[in-house]
Amino acid sequence: MVAMSASPMRLYLDHLSDWAGREPESHLITADGTEPPVFAFTCPGRFGMNTISGFTYGLSLVPHPEWHLGSPELFISMDSDNSDWVLAAGYVASAWRGKERYSAGDVFDLGDPISPDESEMSVLLLFLVTDLEPEFTRIELPGGVVNLVQLYPMYESELALLQEKGAAEFLSTEDVDFHDPRRPPLNH
Repeated sequence: MVAMSASPMRLYLDHLSDWAGREPESHLITADGTEPPVFAFTCPGRFGMNTISGFTYGLSLVPHPEWHLGSPELFISMDSDNSDWVLAAGYVASAWRGKERYSAGDVFDLGDPISPDESEMSVLLLFLVTDLEPEFTRIELPGGVVNLVQLYPMYESELALLQEKGAAEFLSTEDVDFHDPRRPPLNH
C-alpha cells in the first residue's frame, strides 16, 4: 500500500502549528464553492497575553505574472485579542488575488475600520516580515515556494506620510508600536 502524501494545505498548517504550539483556528474567508478557497488561520497569544497573529492560505494558489521566486501568503500580528485583524488579512488575500502583486509597499484600503471597537485604522500596508524568523517565512510546498509577507495596519490619514517617506522609513518611525491598535495616527 502506498502512503498518501500530505496536501500542500496540510503541510502549511503543520508549519504554522509548529510555530504556534497548536493547531490554529481556521476561518473560511471565501464563499462556499469558491475555488481555490481562502482561509485565515488565527494564532492567539503567541506573542503574549491578549495578542493575536494570523496567516492566510489561498492567495498563493492564484498565479500572478510577477511572482517568480514564490507566491505570497499574508501574516499579521496585533496587540489585541480581536480576530478582526486576522479576518481583514483574509479579506485582503481574497479580494485582490489574481489582480494585485502583493509586493512590499503595496497598500490595501478597506474603506472601514478593521476593528471599530479598538481603532479607526482601515488600511493595511504590506511589507517584509519583522515578527518572524526569516527561515520560517519561506515555506517549500509541493506546488511551489510560499513566502510570508506581513501586513501593518495604518490610518487612512497616514497615506500621504507613507507616500512621502516610503514603507521602510514609515515603519521605522521611532517610538511607534505598529502592533498597537490604539496607537495615535502619525502626523504628516
